Amino acid sequence: MNEDRGAVCGLIRRVSRTYRWAYLDLLAILIGIAGGAGAILFRTVIDFIHGTFFSGIDPAAGPGFSVILYPIIGGLIVGPIVCLLAPEAKGHGVPQIIESLQVGGGQIRKRVGFLLILASAVIIGSGGSAGREGPIAQIGASFGSLVGQVFRLGSRDLKLLTVCGVAAGVAGTFNAPMGGAIFSMEVVARRFRIGDSVPILLSAVVGAAVAGTIIAPAPAFTNPEFVFGTQDLLLCFVLGPIFGALAFSWVKFFYSVEDLFEGLRVPKILKPAIGGIVAGIGGYLLYGYGIMGVGYDGIARIFEMPALSASADLILFLVALGLVKILATSFTVGSGGSGGIFAPSLYIGFVFGVAFGLLAEAALPGLEAASPTVYGLLGMAALFAGAARAPLTCIVMIPEMASSYGRLPPIIIACVLSYATAQILMRGESIYSIKLGKKGIFIDQPQPVLKGISVGEAMAREVVAVGPEMPLRELRDLVIRTNHTGFPVVKDENLVGIVTFDDLRRVPIGEEGKTIGDVSTIEVVTVRPDQSAKYAMDLMYQHKIGRLPVVRSDDPKRLEGIITRTDVIRAYEAEAERR
Repeated sequence: MNEDRGAVCGLIRRVSRTYRWAYLDLLAILIGIAGGAGAILFRTVIDFIHGTFFSGIDPAAGPGFSVILYPIIGGLIVGPIVCLLAPEAKGHGVPQIIESLQVGGGQIRKRVGFLLILASAVIIGSGGSAGREGPIAQIGASFGSLVGQVFRLGSRDLKLLTVCGVAAGVAGTFNAPMGGAIFSMEVVARRFRIGDSVPILLSAVVGAAVAGTIIAPAPAFTNPEFVFGTQDLLLCFVLGPIFGALAFSWVKFFYSVEDLFEGLRVPKILKPAIGGIVAGIGGYLLYGYGIMGVGYDGIARIFEMPALSASADLILFLVALGLVKILATSFTVGSGGSGGIFAPSLYIGFVFGVAFGLLAEAALPGLEAASPTVYGLLGMAALFAGAARAPLTCIVMIPEMASSYGRLPPIIIACVLSYATAQILMRGESIYSIKLGKKGIFIDQPQPVLKGISVGEAMAREVVAVGPEMPLRELRDLVIRTNHTGFPVVKDENLVGIVTFDDLRRVPIGEEGKTIGDVSTIEVVTVRPDQSAKYAMDLMYQHKIGRLPVVRSDDPKRLEGIITRTDVIRAYEAEAERR
């Protein structure tokens, strides 16, 4: 009998797990469609805004002084958005996603995605030096989080769908499904289960396919195929550590500029405009070389040069491009503008990589090395691998963006050595984790079990609530019937109090005719679904109570559920068993 019961229970668990994964896979496909559509919309808005600002410039005549004003105007438009409407849109996006996963249970406010499209498109379209990856990752994450919230999923599944959104958005905007999936797992999720990769990959592939229906799926970079010899591989052992040190310098300078703006005593609403000054001046002086915007036009221009000779002037010019791009990006994003750092990092790595190839050609005249632009691609991968602690992402994504997988051996060497060097210099930090560390969030430190469980994951959603007009006699019957000892008091769908069995016991004999509104506690201690179970438990011990009403994050009067000490203990045991 017991064996039969165990077999039935095992079958039920297997069916339940299968249903859950099928359900999540379907939602992942839905998120992939939304992420791909978001990438199309984002690119369309950027192109429209860019055309609005730059359509009057004659390429033959060059830009006028007015081009300096474009990023400043963009900053003036974005300042109110990031200061008043959506502070989450400030900066380069990815740290905000990681923060929502680490401490917010994957919950992202519904309006963030749409405001991000506007804010980031204005910054990039007006000539600010920033990339699309951070904003589109955050836009996709907001879509994934929205789907999870609409379907009222638990914290674990909500986090997974948020990561699916990142994969879909990045894959769609860069036409790189494998790169988008690995970026979302390596950089954003950090720790994930193997089974989680299936919905993430589904979202990435669907996102890239949907975006590809409108955005022609062409390589972001083109370069002739080549045969990489032993001498080139040896040069990669030199390039890797150099670019790891360069990544360290880039990250340190970026955050020194951000700290400068944090301490600047001017209205926050004006800071993005002040940051736009540097991009405007740099873009005017080096117009057409990718200082403004994402920088891919500058990369394409260098690729199209008929012959790159190892002259001192060209090497110095390339180094100057890299330094100006570092300045422009640091001031654009560090001032509070909205935009990513992936594309600028690729640009910086590319121009320094080409300079490295030319320098090697000049220093070793007998060397039959690959084209200097090939070293530009290696520099792209190596710099971002070191800056973001993302070697796997770069090993996969750069060849995918260039539609050439013949460069894997040198890219692997360059990325691994750059990553190792940067990790030593940055003491295990990255361009994303440093921002979180300033808030006291350390993503590589093991989190206590209860801190990793959200209230939304542990709470009971089916709540027995009572109205303030209910007579106490009925409350006594309800206690006996449900075996509950506390009930939220709700009027017109709003939480107005809480009543417990202790309140009922304190009513004097002969006054049972009173209503719940006469004896309930009006000042209610509540929690939100995105807060941690540890915080909820601490509140219960602090106030010597056994339960807490859970209210919506966007409406502190609307009841979402209830959490008890038993609920927290049960969630703790389940999570500890999974770990």
